[in-house]
Amino acid sequence: MKDDFRSLSSDELKKEIQSSLEEVRKARFQFGVTRSLENPKLIRNQKKRVAQALTVLREKELEAQGKLKRIQPKAGAAAAASKSSKGKKK
Repeated sequence: MKDDFRSLSSDELKKEIQSSLEEVRKARFQFGVTRSLENPKLIRNQKKRVAQALTVLREKELEAQGKLKRIQPKAGAAAAASKSSKGKKK
């Protein structure tokens, strides 16, 4: 999902955020009036989608300002760290 957002431009991200917020408003209104939704997870999923889009938008802004540098995680580093800490007592 985030990879999809990363390929969008800033304007497209803003449009996506606005449409998702509109869907949340409609779903909340429908739930408030009828006390039922076809898909109860719709509100939660749309809110997560908005948060992800806002995060990617902020990352793009920081990259443009030169304040954010991408750090690529090493593939085996996380697995090796979790294995080595299992046997140790603190």
